[in-house]
Amino acid sequence: MFFDFLSPPTNDGDLGTLGHYRVISELGRGGMGYVFQALDTKLKRSVALKVMNPKVASSRNNQKRFVREARAMAALHHDNVVTIFEVGKSDNTPFIAMEMLKGQTLEQRNESEQPLNYQQIIDYARQIANGLAFAHEKGIIHRDIKPANIWIEEGTDRIKILDFGLALTSTPLDQLSGKLAVIGTPGYLSPEQARSEPLDDRCDLYSLGAVLYELCTGSIPVLAKSIPGQLVSIIAKRAKPINQLNSEIPKELCDLVHQLLRKEPRSRPKSAVSFCEQLDQVEMACDAKSGIAIAINNLQKGLSDIARKKDPAK
Repeated sequence: MFFDFLSPPTNDGDLGTLGHYRVISELGRGGMGYVFQALDTKLKRSVALKVMNPKVASSRNNQKRFVREARAMAALHHDNVVTIFEVGKSDNTPFIAMEMLKGQTLEQRNESEQPLNYQQIIDYARQIANGLAFAHEKGIIHRDIKPANIWIEEGTDRIKILDFGLALTSTPLDQLSGKLAVIGTPGYLSPEQARSEPLDDRCDLYSLGAVLYELCTGSIPVLAKSIPGQLVSIIAKRAKPINQLNSEIPKELCDLVHQLLRKEPRSRPKSAVSFCEQLDQVEMACDAKSGIAIAINNLQKGLSDIARKKDPAK
């Protein structure tokens, strides 16, 4: 495939070059641009190269926003956030060079594997929340938390939050501009995003709740046939109780996920850090119940074995 923003390739089989990067293959694309597998010829390492779509890049304001947000993202050095190596431009084409990850997105995992148990859901929830807590501490709201933006590393199950391309550095001006447009992915938008209201950290917590609800039930909290209908549903419709859809999820975890999904930000956990503290309590309660259930099952099995020994006819 030909990409006119790339210079001619220097190696057979490559797609082209961008600055000091050999662009080897396309990994994906979206409204803002493309993601390529590339080789940094200076540092001799493989990277994921996110390149802004030339049509989008034709706007100076879009370029400034892309670079500003990429630099904010590059400041996030955390185990649960993808690492940014470089932010720059080549021939007026903005790009971000990121660590090359092995594994799959949570979206891919949802499509291809069996449902997670409550321990795995809690582990993923904690890792995502830890990454968000770090970003929020730096004044950055993601605004598009969804399974496609959550990476599961192969071999470790470590979570990496991807694509802070919609990230909002929290300033009064940015909060004002939040009123101008609905931005994000409809299935995981918070009600305040659907209402085009000013945003704070808790919009990411709602989206995390939508992600966890899907892990628990296999479906998003509310669903409509059209985007306008979806926005109305997010604002007005409550999600069906998790335990009605999956009785295997402990009540304590169901309740916490539903707290994340409350329509008003003030009714959710006050921060990602607070959510993690609540999650610790939920995990202890779930594990205690699980331990009691195992003990009861073992006792019942033991009593049955004793009964059989006393009455060989059974």
